Amino acid sequence: MIKTIIVEDEKPAEDLLCKLLSEHCSDVEVVSTASSIKSAFKMINKHNPELIFLDIKMSDGSGFDLLKMFKQLNFSVVFVTAYSEHAIKAFRHNAIDYLLKPVKIDELKSAVEKVKNINNNGNDFKDFYKNINALLKSIGELPSGEGTIVIPHLKGFDVLKISEIIMCSADSYCTNFHLTGKRKIISSKNLKQYEDILISHKFIRVHHSYLVNLNHICSYTKQGEIFLAENNKAFLGDSFKQQFVKSFLKK
Repeated sequence: MIKTIIVEDEKPAEDLLCKLLSEHCSDVEVVSTASSIKSAFKMINKHNPELIFLDIKMSDGSGFDLLKMFKQLNFSVVFVTAYSEHAIKAFRHNAIDYLLKPVKIDELKSAVEKVKNINNNGNDFKDFYKNINALLKSIGELPSGEGTIVIPHLKGFDVLKISEIIMCSADSYCTNFHLTGKRKIISSKNLKQYEDILISHKFIRVHHSYLVNLNHICSYTKQGEIFLAENNKAFLGDSFKQQFVKSFLKK
């Protein structure tokens, strides 16, 4: 059984999550609930859970505030929120799972399966917490306006500064991130999902297979070749040309 605590300040939402877990996740045992950051901290220390379902926005703080109270995280985290636009953007495509209210059964079961996989693999478990701590540190210490994105990979995930992403390229259902310093990271998420986040950070779709950072473009040709920093190259699709030229001239 996975010992679990639900941290939720809305009673109907708490009751619904308890009901869904009881009916559809038989290997999850809810040992306690908490309706505030303060009480959640006490319950976690008392019960030593393996998993917490954590509401992002609480009456006395945020779920992030709670996690920062622990020197070391010894439990898995599934975020729960009613806010699809807000802090959830930072976690939408990463290895930390989240549930959007109202909670859907299939998504809940998927989140629990992810936790079980982490608990059953010691190496992934270690990397998971190492990277959560890195993420929390980045939230608190990055300069104002310095955007970040969390990229999942086979061993966990990396927290990247958006400014160091030169371009993204599609590779079947995966996405290649081409970074400064001639680095590359492969994510298991598709390009469209990252476009939804990066479009507000001076990125533009130039092809069905390419998403580029306008700040890293060096030049482009009439043949539809786009040359970017550090010898990266993308191709400009006909249906994207008009918007690209407009955006490029404004950058």
